[in-house]
Amino acid sequence: MTDALRTKFLDAHNYRRELLATGQVAKRNGNYLPKAANMQRMRYNCALEVQVGEFLKTCPKAGSAESARIGTGENFLRISQDGIADYTKAVEKAVTSWWKVIRTTEGIGMAVTFRAHHVGAPISSFTQMAWATSRKLGCAVAKCTGDYIAVCRYQPRGNYVEQVVYAKGTPCSACPSGAWCTNGALCALP
Repeated sequence: MTDALRTKFLDAHNYRRELLATGQVAKRNGNYLPKAANMQRMRYNCALEVQVGEFLKTCPKAGSAESARIGTGENFLRISQDGIADYTKAVEKAVTSWWKVIRTTEGIGMAVTFRAHHVGAPISSFTQMAWATSRKLGCAVAKCTGDYIAVCRYQPRGNYVEQVVYAKGTPCSACPSGAWCTNGALCALP
């Protein structure tokens, strides 16, 4: 992993979280999700990246078992190298694929609640990226047998059944203690 790829993963996540926090993310029906009061700015975590790198050495066909990463969320994408020029394009494809499902599948509704039927469903990649309290991010991308594999891990994990993905309200109005507001949208912690 290069610093440029780390920055690409991180900026792509925070950009999308900022859009969500400010009410600019449309669902499949064209309605916009509510603004987020407690959306935290993500920070890159190299320890998570190391874990992902070790996992990618196995050229996995699917995401890791939850038991192998207690307390850590994960998004996984395996895509053909055909038409993807380089690692940067693979990162862009992965992050876009994880996020765009909010526009193409049954979503989280205006209650922004993660339900039992969301577990393992396509929407779970979006909800993990959007989980307000997930603030640490570590990712890697690798080539394996004609494919790119991109994986990001998140701490604390999201996707808890019957919990809200984020608190609805004015951006930054429910930031944790000690946080400040960035760009009028994300809660930043030291």
